[in-house]
Amino acid sequence: MNTIKILGDSALDLTRELEVELDAERVVPFYLEIGNETLVDDDSLSMPGLIEKMKACAGKMGSACPSPVQWMDAFIKAGGGFAVTISSKLSGMHQAAKMGLEMAKNEVAGLVGHVFDSKSASCGEVLVALKIRRLIERGLEFEAVIKKVERFIEEMKTFVLLEDISNIVKNGRMGKIKGALVNVLNIKPVLCSKDGEIDVFSKLRGSSNLAGKLLECITQCKRKIQGDDLIISHCNNLSLAEELRVKAGERFDFGRIVILETKGLSSLYACDKGIILSF
Repeated sequence: MNTIKILGDSALDLTRELEVELDAERVVPFYLEIGNETLVDDDSLSMPGLIEKMKACAGKMGSACPSPVQWMDAFIKAGGGFAVTISSKLSGMHQAAKMGLEMAKNEVAGLVGHVFDSKSASCGEVLVALKIRRLIERGLEFEAVIKKVERFIEEMKTFVLLEDISNIVKNGRMGKIKGALVNVLNIKPVLCSKDGEIDVFSKLRGSSNLAGKLLECITQCKRKIQGDDLIISHCNNLSLAEELRVKAGERFDFGRIVILETKGLSSLYACDKGIILSF
């Protein structure tokens, strides 16, 4: 079990250090559609370039899933393993991974694997990968890991602070009039993951003490967090991420606080200056 790999879609926002620590890899990319251009969300994607393209695009932006064959190939190459995908209610990627696993099992006798629906994205997927690796290192058997990780996913919380709502407005997720009012009133929505779907948790007014206001969302959850991990992903907003890390360390008893940069898919929806928290 210690040699089993963790495979992810490109919403698994890993650092190089975490790739080594977790023996995890972003193996199957999303395709990002910016106006009439399609970009592959892999390690060659320029994040500053992507953000500039997003700002310049007046039309809709979105994402597309790859063929399940890519997942099949990834499972076969890894000899099986655990896969972690973005929420099945946000994308067809989870279903593609499950189909790919079944195809791999048909190709390779005895291949063992499982696909987890993170019911989240970005740092939420990373949090699931951390949990998988720790359970493996504790010596748990395959089925026991699945059971405990599925329970962990049900308890996990994810919050997204949107400083820029332009992409949501462009994609029809928020009416233009409502979006304009949010900008004029300087309201910053805080979204949450609710059983894998996006919901509005709160609305922050103004730009002062954003870190403190966002951390108050953790307090409102009233969940025991002693020794747990807090993962912070940011899109071009390291200063706020660092402030969150410091204040969270002073305010809560997290065992570990990790800062990540969002990759392509996560940046597309978190938008410039967006922040994602998972714990």
